Order: sequence, then structure tokens, then C-alpha cells
Amino acid sequence: MIKMKVVSVGEGALNAEDGLVILFGKEVSERLKEVSVIQEFEQIDQYDVKKGMQLTIDDQQYQVAYVGNLVASNLETVHHTVLDFNAVPDEPRSNAIYLEPQKFPVIHAGSQIKIKE
Repeated sequence: MIKMKVVSVGEGALNAEDGLVILFGKEVSERLKEVSVIQEFEQIDQYDVKKGMQLTIDDQQYQVAYVGNLVASNLETVHHTVLDFNAVPDEPRSNAIYLEPQKFPVIHAGSQIKIKE
């Protein structure tokens, strides 16, 4: 399981039209903080996110539809990934976790994000 707590939400971080939530750890530039959801890990059993796993944001539930090949290493090294609430394209992002349903979440400081089997 991976459990994260949202520390802050940048002013330009949540745009339902683009369907993306950019996650970073606290050690990131001020410019990135403006367009990102800043999180801290509370529990990490593994960084290996897989298709079919469950992702919850507070009480909002999603299923992992696709995991880019850089997700595990980015989570481990810079605490970064992109949550993508769009359909998986022919050429998916290598740093993204694509989620279903394609419904943009409500996220705020204090939100809990969990990824588990």
C-alpha cells in the first residue's frame, strides 16, 4: 500500500478540463508548487503500482487502468507522478497513472490518497 497526505494544493493545480493531477513531494520548486498537489508519504509498502489496483482520494474510488514505466522510479526518487483522469491514449505518458472512472476528483489540503491491491 501507498498512503499519502495532501499538504497543499497549488493555485493552478486542479483543472478538471485537462483531467490531470500532478503530485510532487515537499522538496520541489515554488514554480512547481503553483501547479501541483504537494503530498507526503505516510506509508509505503512498495512503489510498484499495477493495473487493477485501487486508488482512493478520501472517499472517491478509482481503479488503475494503466501505469507508465517511470511511475515507480519517480515515486521513489522525487515523490512524483501524474494522476490522469482521461482515457488511456495510444501513446500514454510514462510518468502517469491512468484512472477509471474518468471523473475528476475533489482534492484539498488534508486529503488522503491511498493505492492498494
